[in-house]
Amino acid sequence: MKRISLTLDDKLYKEMENAMSILGETNRSRFVASIIAEKISELVQKPMASIIIYIYDHEVGEVAKNLTEIQHEFRDVIRASTHIHLDDRNCLEVIHALGDSERIRGLVTRMSRVGRGLRFLRVVNIPRLE
Repeated sequence: MKRISLTLDDKLYKEMENAMSILGETNRSRFVASIIAEKISELVQKPMASIIIYIYDHEVGEVAKNLTEIQHEFRDVIRASTHIHLDDRNCLEVIHALGDSERIRGLVTRMSRVGRGLRFLRVVNIPRLE
C-alpha cells in the first residue's frame, strides 16, 4: 500500500464531501481509491463488468426498437437486463454486461447514438478485484 498526498480546491473538496455523504462513505482514502479504480477500469481493463442504466420515452419514434436491436447485436457481453415502467411514457432499463471492455464501450457508444427518445444513459464499470 502506498500513501499519497492530494490537493483539492475548496469547491471540489466540498463537492467530494457532499458526494461521500450521499453515498454514506466516511473514509476519504477508500472513496478516492474507488473512483480511481473505476476510471482505470474504463480505460484499460479487459475483461470487465458493467452496469448500463438508461431511461427512454417509448412513445418517441422507434427508440425502443432501436435499443432492442442494439442489445441483440451485443448479446455476447449482455448477461441480463431488467425493464420497469416509470410512468405512462418512460421506461428504465438496466443491462448487466460482462466481457471485453472495448466491446462494452462499443455497446454504450451505439446506445448513446440512438438520440431522440433516449433521456438518460449512465454506465458504472466495476473494477476487477484481485
